[in-house]
Amino acid sequence: MTATEQWETEGYLVFRSVYDGRTVDRLRLISDDCLTKWRGCSPEIGKQGGGPESTVMRHLNHTGYFPDKKDRLSDILNAVADPNILEKVTEILGETPLFRATSYFFNPLSGGGDGNWHRDSQFNTSDDDAEQKLIKQRLKTGSGIQMQIALSASEDIEYVPGSHLRWDTPDEYHIRKADNQTHNRSNEMPNAKRIDLAPGDAAMFNPMGLHRGRYHVDRLRRTLMWTYTKRSKPHCDYFSMQPWCLEEEYLLGVKQETKQFFEDFVNIYQAFWQTQLRM
Repeated sequence: MTATEQWETEGYLVFRSVYDGRTVDRLRLISDDCLTKWRGCSPEIGKQGGGPESTVMRHLNHTGYFPDKKDRLSDILNAVADPNILEKVTEILGETPLFRATSYFFNPLSGGGDGNWHRDSQFNTSDDDAEQKLIKQRLKTGSGIQMQIALSASEDIEYVPGSHLRWDTPDEYHIRKADNQTHNRSNEMPNAKRIDLAPGDAAMFNPMGLHRGRYHVDRLRRTLMWTYTKRSKPHCDYFSMQPWCLEEEYLLGVKQETKQFFEDFVNIYQAFWQTQLRM
């Protein structure tokens, strides 16, 4: 199958070595520094970003993480807008991609374990009927792309190929939602595929499909996630709420193609940001 055919039928793709070793090391250094600051005091909220059981942080491209090291912010932005990655995303989306968010997944300092099986659609709907409608809608109009890039060797992403095309089978539903989601960490999900990534490899998947991560204290996990949507279908929500991008020198020092990519993001969302800031 071509990449587009695999994406349409299975809902995920794996790309090897999207970043070279030097870039991986640099991104790991920067991201771990952001994580340390976030655990102490997140610049978004002015207090601790998460406790010892936390497994994900958002918005590594916030200027508050780089008060005196703007070159590190530039490295993050250049990685998000890397032409090699954007070419792949453009092919799958079928149009110019729009940036949405950065995330960083990591193993917790305490607690942890195998994650919960879910579809991202369940977090934006009130009941099963609404969720099924959303999945069908996104199947027709296209959905966002989540690209997770390993900065350390990882087998911690699991996905059920083809599940983005349909509703849960009875066995899948029992694991994901039944009994108030008490079974959603089960290791018995039918046809689940564990994705093996070396540092620099990327897994791209449709978040409407069944998926989960694993977060064990004793198993190092360091995984970036770049999220993109179609330019024609922006999402105004927490993930895209990034008013710090309006700062005068935000794009100072980035590559020209990076500047154009993020200027597009700013132009599309700035009215949303300004409205939210006035509320």
